[in-house]
Amino acid sequence: MSATSTFLIANVIGGLAVLGGYLICLYSFPAQREMLWGNIHGGLRYSFTVSMLLAAAGYLTFAYGVLFESNPTEFSSRLLNTKHAMSILCTIFLLSSASWMPATITYLKTRKTIWWIISVISLWITAISLFTATLIVISSPFAISSTSYRILTICGISVITYHCLVLDAIIWVSRFHIPLRN
Repeated sequence: MSATSTFLIANVIGGLAVLGGYLICLYSFPAQREMLWGNIHGGLRYSFTVSMLLAAAGYLTFAYGVLFESNPTEFSSRLLNTKHAMSILCTIFLLSSASWMPATITYLKTRKTIWWIISVISLWITAISLFTATLIVISSPFAISSTSYRILTICGISVITYHCLVLDAIIWVSRFHIPLRN
């Protein structure tokens, strides 16, 4: 299968897993909706919300650049020496993103430490996979021949990486203060 087809399939299936899981969790567990914010209030919550929207737009911009403006085989690196490097990283990102909300809701309902650990690990796997994808896009100058699309793709992946690394994995985790229980 071509690198482009693999990337598209990974993103359609992974994207449906993330969005579907979030919708199911939010619909099925309304009592936990507010607690999912993890003590993020006021202006910081507004910043998170705006950043979520920018991150989604950034990821779509990145995906467009990879799908329609690049040669995905050029994204291989020493770390992932395969024509499917972006597909692998995006699959990891999407699967770990899809696991965050169910793990966090399970933690909120049970207060069992293992679910908190799974929740935090999912955020860090998400952030690390996006950070790695960002480095590969930046270090692959021939993958996207158009300078403007290359800049847009780098900006797009950088925005979602910032959100997932700084806001989710660092700030959200550090602000989430619900007592742990074994």
